[in-house]
Amino acid sequence: MALDHPGQLDVGAYARAAEGQLVGGDRALVLPGAGFYLLAVIDVLGHGPEAHQLASRIENFLRGHLSEKPLKLINILHQHLHGSRGAVVSLARFEPASGDLRFVGIGNAVGRILGPRHQHLLTKEGVLGHTLRSPREEHLCLTEGDLLLIYSDGVSSHFETSDYRHIHGDPAEIVAREVVRRFGKPHDDASCIAMRPLS
Repeated sequence: MALDHPGQLDVGAYARAAEGQLVGGDRALVLPGAGFYLLAVIDVLGHGPEAHQLASRIENFLRGHLSEKPLKLINILHQHLHGSRGAVVSLARFEPASGDLRFVGIGNAVGRILGPRHQHLLTKEGVLGHTLRSPREEHLCLTEGDLLLIYSDGVSSHFETSDYRHIHGDPAEIVAREVVRRFGKPHDDASCIAMRPLS
């Protein structure tokens, strides 16, 4: 998917199921709120229809709690998933007007900022619905030239940008798809969000 907001944001999201599966447990969501976007990469444990069903449940929960800040949202989602197979979730709340970004990641998904600066965003070990130890919210400001990537562990975690030379020139919708296509693991669900602020 891609959202067109000239002068604010270029964003794309893409998810696909593992080989041999019609549906999967990964979701890449860009949910608009009042003056912000909630970005969510969801990776439910396991594959197939049951994982897909839980991913849908998580998506519905997030849509119903958009006003919550990421740290609180992670905590209440953890409680909501108690007794389920569990999920790895990364949340980012971005305000285009200010460039303000708040990020919370639980599990082995990856958050990276590429561009003039290269930075890995903090993720904490855990599985929502099972184990959550002291999640932490990272707060920073994105500026023009920054490219935010959030992707599940179905994508090779530390790929080199030299292996995708047009990553800074392609639209975010294409970047999200190409990251999964080029670096995704065939036998795992994979998802990616790409986002860059615009002047």
